[in-house]
Amino acid sequence: MFEYLSGRIAVKKLDYVAVDVNGIGYRVNISLKTYEKLTLGEEGKLFIYNYIREDAFKLIGFAEERERDLFEILINVNGIGMSLALAILSTFSVSDIKEIVAREDVKLLTKVPKLGMKKAQKLIVDVKDKLKGLQLMDLADGGSSISKVAAIEEELYMALEALGYSKKDIEKLVTKEDIAGYESIEDAIKDVLKKMQKK
Repeated sequence: MFEYLSGRIAVKKLDYVAVDVNGIGYRVNISLKTYEKLTLGEEGKLFIYNYIREDAFKLIGFAEERERDLFEILINVNGIGMSLALAILSTFSVSDIKEIVAREDVKLLTKVPKLGMKKAQKLIVDVKDKLKGLQLMDLADGGSSISKVAAIEEELYMALEALGYSKKDIEKLVTKEDIAGYESIEDAIKDVLKKMQKK
């Protein structure tokens, strides 16, 4: 299956683009947030979600990997299909959605067309824990140091928890001051691995 497509944006519509890869045009459904980041006639890269059902095979493309990750989380909520997930991602950014879910702001979420109160409430309950693994922002884009530190801390905890470390174990290995001093998640992991080897 496709991980990403990189090529010239040969066709650009509000709901899809055609990516020309060596003379082959791939039709890729997109959100409005991704639409804004692509330029007709220029090179573009889209992270692909392969949407496969008995009666359909569609490519869904995202300008950011974390947007694709969020799409995968959303379509696994009962009652949220491909179209509604794309509508949510067209209305709000990844950071906005994380904040809305954290605040449990059901009313704001219902601004998405066809997303009623009940579905919005279910969505918040279902995705709240899963969203903790998503980056708050793209570190490469810079942004505020607070967001950067929060993103590094979040990724570090997720990585170490996946390896079987508890939150207490992680807190013994790394302090808030340590995290504030890291330039990237790679630096953080290298430092933590060194500390593990010394133990």
